[in-house]
Amino acid sequence: MTAAQAVTLYATVQEIPPDHRGGYTLGRDELIVEDVDYDQALAAARRRVPEGWRIIALRVDRERVATD
Repeated sequence: MTAAQAVTLYATVQEIPPDHRGGYTLGRDELIVEDVDYDQALAAARRRVPEGWRIIALRVDRERVATD
């Protein structure tokens, strides 16, 4: 039996503001992606970001998982 690491990536996404002036109420949400490694999880999160939104923060949890 070997141990692998499962990755849970939490990506906070926010609407891109229309300009730099500020004063806007922008939508914000969180995407949760589980995968076998960080790069794959990040790629999956990027694919799920809606048009006109961007990732503004990432948090990663790693968990050791036993495999056969």
